[in-house]
Amino acid sequence: MRKDLTGRKFGSLSVVELAQPDENNDRKWICKCDCGNITHVYGYSLNHGHYKSCGCQHAAKRDAGLKQHINADTTFGTRKSALTSKLHKKNKSGHKGVRWVEARRKWQANIGYQGRQINLGYFNDKESAIIARKAAEEKYHKPHLEDDV
Repeated sequence: MRKDLTGRKFGSLSVVELAQPDENNDRKWICKCDCGNITHVYGYSLNHGHYKSCGCQHAAKRDAGLKQHINADTTFGTRKSALTSKLHKKNKSGHKGVRWVEARRKWQANIGYQGRQINLGYFNDKESAIIARKAAEEKYHKPHLEDDV
């Protein structure tokens, strides 16, 4: 026998009524969240605390955590974690910020700093582009990495 959950409150969810059975003959409860959204949840999940909202609280908490992480990770508009991250899987040069530009038939070096891309130039050989990129890392990134030490 199914317990009647109508009118009960589970976190931010208020149980409105029992929904009609679906194609698997499963029955869920129709719940209204404090934010105004309607969601369908199994009674077991409500009773055991698996669902406390329609998901709105999770999204708000996630967004707040992401904003906090970005603020803690950012110095002078540059994200420190991006400076030490691995190479992208499609990188063919073996070095960050160095790529082959087929249209010019040259190697290009660039560096990201404070939310913008700085073009370091085009080079005939990959080694020159790598040297330019490493010099730019010393100039732009190294001071921010040393802030943590």
